[in-house]
Amino acid sequence: MNQLALLTPVFFLTLWTFSVFLVLAFGRVRHTKNPQDAAHPKDLKGSMPDWVERAGDNYNHLFEQPVAFYALTICIAVINDFEPFMIDLAWTFVVLRVIHSLVQLTFNLVLLRFVIFVIGWLVLAVMACSQLF
Repeated sequence: MNQLALLTPVFFLTLWTFSVFLVLAFGRVRHTKNPQDAAHPKDLKGSMPDWVERAGDNYNHLFEQPVAFYALTICIAVINDFEPFMIDLAWTFVVLRVIHSLVQLTFNLVLLRFVIFVIGWLVLAVMACSQLF
């Protein structure tokens, strides 16, 4: 049961990433006349509405910092650290990533996103350091 409690945030963030993918796919399909134009997504820059480009950027961001979260959380599960504090930290990270996505997908205030990003790294650092000391 405790293992599932620690890994549930991993599953949730994976499903959130899939949700952002659906937004991105809808936007790109709707606004691309020729599917071959999407062979290199960088070539789509400037040809899509802002919300589609932000969805693409956010989708990419969900494969950057969260990868460290996935690896770290799975490592913590393997060594059987199912402390409530660790579970709370995992959920805190996931909530931060969802907020980061919502900010980027809507009003996209970069400074706010950066603060959320830094706090996310601090959460990951606490998770990692708690295993070392």
